[in-house]
Amino acid sequence: MPTHAPNIAKRRRIAGAIFCGLILLGAFGLIAVCCGTPERGARLYDQGKGKEALPLLEEAAARGSAPSSYRLGLLLESGRDAPRDLPRALALFTAAAKKNLVSGMVKAGDLLREKGEDAAAVAWYRRAVDRGNPAGMARLGEMLLAGRGAPVDTDKALALLRQAAAKGDRQAAMDLGQALAALSEAGDARGDAAAAARYFQAAGEAGEAAAIGRLADLYAAGRGVPRDLGKAADLRRRAADAGDAPAAYALGLAYLSGQGVTAYPLEAARLFSKAADAGYVPAMLRLADMYYAGLGVFRDPDRALALSDKAGEADDAAAGRLCRLFAAGSEDRRDAGRAVKFCDKAAKAGDAGAATLLGLGMLRGRLPGDAATGTRLLSQAAWAGDAEAMYAMALLHLAQEGVAGNPAEAFRWCRLAAAAGLPEAKTLLAALSEEEFPSAANLAKAMDFYREAAGAGDAEAGFALGSLLSKGLAGPPDFSAARKWYAMAAKAGDSRAQFNLGLMYLTGKGGPADDAKALTLMREAADQGDPHARCNVATMELTGRGTTADPREAFRWYRLAAGQGFPQAQAMLATFYYDGRVVPRDFESALFWLTLASRDPSGDALLIRAAKAKAALTRRLTPEQLERVRQRVADFSPAVYDPNAEKALLASIKFLPPSARGPGFSAAPKNARNVASEPPQVDKSEDKALF
Repeated sequence: MPTHAPNIAKRRRIAGAIFCGLILLGAFGLIAVCCGTPERGARLYDQGKGKEALPLLEEAAARGSAPSSYRLGLLLESGRDAPRDLPRALALFTAAAKKNLVSGMVKAGDLLREKGEDAAAVAWYRRAVDRGNPAGMARLGEMLLAGRGAPVDTDKALALLRQAAAKGDRQAAMDLGQALAALSEAGDARGDAAAAARYFQAAGEAGEAAAIGRLADLYAAGRGVPRDLGKAADLRRRAADAGDAPAAYALGLAYLSGQGVTAYPLEAARLFSKAADAGYVPAMLRLADMYYAGLGVFRDPDRALALSDKAGEADDAAAGRLCRLFAAGSEDRRDAGRAVKFCDKAAKAGDAGAATLLGLGMLRGRLPGDAATGTRLLSQAAWAGDAEAMYAMALLHLAQEGVAGNPAEAFRWCRLAAAAGLPEAKTLLAALSEEEFPSAANLAKAMDFYREAAGAGDAEAGFALGSLLSKGLAGPPDFSAARKWYAMAAKAGDSRAQFNLGLMYLTGKGGPADDAKALTLMREAADQGDPHARCNVATMELTGRGTTADPREAFRWYRLAAGQGFPQAQAMLATFYYDGRVVPRDFESALFWLTLASRDPSGDALLIRAAKAKAALTRRLTPEQLERVRQRVADFSPAVYDPNAEKALLASIKFLPPSARGPGFSAAPKNARNVASEPPQVDKSEDKALF
């Protein structure tokens, strides 16, 4: 029997080996079962079968699988095969990242950046960079360039982008190209437009359509590459065909202007439409303008408004532009409802200029809203640093409208607006220094403020400076300097400066006399409705000073100034009707204008003589004639300057024919009731004429 012992031992060893093998097989089976789900779910996801993969990924992610958590996060982020759930997607990416899945680190950083948690995003990007991930390098480089989540570090950012681009990351090549181009344009030595072109080229060849568009921009500007508008157009066409909306927009602009291509508004409209359909806001705004004008498309104002509305609702900057269009653009584009809508949207986004426009519109009654709201908007914009709003607040305080009406507060706001570079604020500041807080020191400051404002092109300041210098209010009169500032304001269209400068040319103050130049300046002021200038032009035309004498032209200018209520012109006009010079003799009209002229002689020699002539002429007319004159005087009111009405008035004047008897006289119409058979008798101490 002893021979059985070895066999038993042998069997035991075999049984033990089989048992161990079974245990190992079971363990391997268990491992296979545990690992089979994430592998299968990931495989289905990678095959594009998201719905089938979803339950398997959920199960594996719950067991802690990093790859499954990452893929499930992608599904929830995209919202394609499962309801979109960004908070849970972020949690899944974070879980995968904590298990050292580098792609999870990058995605966690991306979602954190979207939430505005830049510092946390930077932390994940740094971990991805430590593992050599090019996407992480590109993202961290972007953040360091912009100073988001970490201090700006341009050198480090460029180094990271270069590393990522060298590893084939096309977005990094794109970002690096943009950074190098921007630095070059800013004059930073680290910039390199030629290198930017190479990176754009590389990114474009890797399939980044936007990079092709940016390369086109360099060719269009001749930065880093030779300027070639044709090549720029070809590149933009490639980028647009690949779906780059900014390139389509830029190519549309080229077709509008004919730069690098033949001008073709129809093609421009097609390209703008393509970019607008892709959601590119500038294209929507440009296309809206084309539909409004009927350029390259059939005119369709409703379509223009629809595009404008879409752009303004999508983008705060577009809302600001539309605020300005609808609130302060050309009259045919103004729209009070849309102005309020878009100005309010832009103002809430921090556009102080939009708040100013909205506030001013409400205060002036041009936009719906009450004065209190308008004042509040202006105050907010002023505190935000908008110069126009500061100036408006100064005016409100001076007028005591909606605010306390404090001159010191007006001065403060005006000073801030002037410091912000607003010329009219400098002019008002000078006026306040001169009038509200009078002193020698403030007058000197006023002169400085006027000079600054006038130097910036403000005509009001130029006129004020000329007045102070010519009147000697800030020291001895300086007519030469006064001429200089009057000339600046006159060139800018200030009628008062034109008139005063004309007087200086007439009198020779501050320089040589020049009657012709004086008449030109007076006419410019007269054309803007200045009655004093009109009366002077009439006198110069009558006497032939600076021009050939023309009594008819003199009559026209006297008539316009007289209608505006200028008494000297009324007195002179009476002489034309009394004498029958260039117009038929008409004593009723002569008495009418004499009556108006002599209402308040105020020591003026001409008007005193007009009063005496009126008394003499009154004795020559019948009661019926006097009653008609009285009614005309009662009905008279000075005319408001209206160029169209004045043209009609001048066209209605009936001048005597050149063959009329005597130099400017005519025979009295036989059947005219209001014309005496003989000239009226006047005081013997007066001249033979009316005056």
